[in-house]
Amino acid sequence: RWISHKYGFGTYIHFIKGFLSRETFEEATEAKMRLIDMANVSGSNVYVDTLVSPSFTSIVAQAIQLPGISGSENNLLLFEFHKNHPEHLKDIIDNFGLIQSVNFDLILLGSSEKGFGLKKQVHVWITPYDFQNANLMILLAYILLGHKDWEKATINIFAIFPEEAVDKERAKLFDLINGGQLPISPQNIEFITKQIETDPKVIINKKSLNADLTIVGFIDKAVKHRGSDEFQGYDDIGNILYVHASESKEIK
Repeated sequence: RWISHKYGFGTYIHFIKGFLSRETFEEATEAKMRLIDMANVSGSNVYVDTLVSPSFTSIVAQAIQLPGISGSENNLLLFEFHKNHPEHLKDIIDNFGLIQSVNFDLILLGSSEKGFGLKKQVHVWITPYDFQNANLMILLAYILLGHKDWEKATINIFAIFPEEAVDKERAKLFDLINGGQLPISPQNIEFITKQIETDPKVIINKKSLNADLTIVGFIDKAVKHRGSDEFQGYDDIGNILYVHASESKEIK
C-alpha cells in the first residue's frame, strides 16, 4: 500500500492452494471479505482478490496475466518471505524464469521480527552488478517516502566496490549521474571500498544495522548459481527489499 499510495495502484492476490470447489470457493470469498475490510481501514490504493490454484507456478502464471486496474498494464511482482523461515523462497526462485519471460520487474521483501522499525532510515546499496537495478532501487525508495508513514525518513545511498576498481567504478557511476540516468547527486552517495575476499553482506550488515529498510539488488546469474543463498546472510539487519529490474529504468 505504501508503493501504491501516490504513484498508481496495486493488486494484492491471496493464494489459496487447491482445486476449485465449493469449499475452496467459500474459503476464498471469506478471505476476500477480510482483505477488503483491511484495505478499507488502511485507505490504500490496492485492489485485493483471491485466486484458487493447485500450484504456486500456476498462480504466478495467472497473476502476471491479470489486467491492470488503473488502465496501465502490470509490470512488477512483489513477493514476501520471512528471513528466518525462507521455505517459500524456493517457490519464488523456481518461477524466476517465468517472471523474466514477460519482462516483469521483481522485488522480494525479506521480513524480520524487527519489522519496519521507526520508518526513519532507508538504505540503498549499489554494487558493480546493480547498474541495471539502480534506478528502480532509488525510485522505490523515493516512492516510499511519498507515503505519510515514511515522509520523515531519510534515504542513504551507498556504493560498494572492490578497492582496486573503486576509481573506475566511481567514474562510471558519475557518468550515469551526469548523463541523467541516475536521479541522485554525487554528494548523496557514500563510496565504500572492500577487499576482494570480503563479502559485501558483511559490510551491509554492519552499516545498515539500524536501518528501517535496506534495499539491495540481485541479478539473474547470481540466483541461478546460488539459489536461495543469494538472499541469505543478512541476519543482523531488519527488513530487506531485494530488487531485480527487467531493464534499466529511465527516470524523467
